Amino acid sequence: MNSAVCSFDRSLINAPGPCVLFATPGMISGGFSLEVFRQWAPCEGNLVMLPGYCVAGTIGHKLLSAKVPTKINIDRDTQIDVRCQIHQLSFSPHTDAKGIMDLIKFLSPKHVILVHGEKPKLAALKAKIHSELGIQSYDPANNDTLCIPSTLYIKPSASDAFLQSSLCPNFTFLKNSDLGDSDPRMEPLLRVCDDRVAQGLLTSQKNQNPRVVNQNELITTLGVRNHEIKFAHCCPVSFAHSENVDMDSSQSLSTKGSYLLHLLYKELTTEFSELSIQDSHHHIKIQSFIISLCSKEQCLHRTTVGTNAHDLYFCCTWLLDDEKVAWKVISFMKNINLSRASN
Repeated sequence: MNSAVCSFDRSLINAPGPCVLFATPGMISGGFSLEVFRQWAPCEGNLVMLPGYCVAGTIGHKLLSAKVPTKINIDRDTQIDVRCQIHQLSFSPHTDAKGIMDLIKFLSPKHVILVHGEKPKLAALKAKIHSELGIQSYDPANNDTLCIPSTLYIKPSASDAFLQSSLCPNFTFLKNSDLGDSDPRMEPLLRVCDDRVAQGLLTSQKNQNPRVVNQNELITTLGVRNHEIKFAHCCPVSFAHSENVDMDSSQSLSTKGSYLLHLLYKELTTEFSELSIQDSHHHIKIQSFIISLCSKEQCLHRTTVGTNAHDLYFCCTWLLDDEKVAWKVISFMKNINLSRASN
């Protein structure tokens, strides 16, 4: 049998005669299997065998849900007339429930977390683990937070920065009426609560006792470099070219840029009075969010072209912490007209 197995030559796709082809991916979601399927699907004499489970939205899932002959949309512009036979083979490269149960029984963990699989089958396996092995198991959904009790207790030391941050009070002001225990005939009394929470990171290094540090000193503690991800967007802003706002062509680009940034600065300070906005003549800064005039004909960060020939472009950069503020300001910038700001 092994002598009949060989690498597949693409020239054999439309060659006459029988052959068996093993191609990936098994769900026909792209790649070589989809390339061959396009050629073989219209022929009634061909057979496509799909192994195991096919994710919804894939070509494999569409084939298992349809009755042959049928038409399958490969993409928006391509439709295939499917006349070949379709058969599902009960096969999976993953371990089955018995294999998982044997592994858990051998390891005897205190907790088991099931993270991959169909929800009904995970629930059934979870119940089986609890009933047969007496081990607590969980099947959290994506983005769920899971808290697991531990029998291991450690006594770490704490850095000075962490201790200092935990001393900062976090006052909450409540009235009796907010707690539902006040007499409606009496003036509500003000209660002050200190709901401080110490937030730190537990570090454990070789030949050292565990230590709790402040988040800001983690990089120094580990002795690694800090990496920051910076986002960028080139934003078009309407600018009606008129005598009121026109500038002398002899003025330098720097002077024009400072003038236009100042117009934008006045608009932003009016709209976002709660933000600390700084105008340095060369750029506008809101925390890590920086706005500067873009003089490039073609900017890599420009995804939208202005509708007016005189529209201006401002390059905006920011860090992840200021993502929400950045897009809030950018959305505002796209809907203003700087010429009106100067009138």
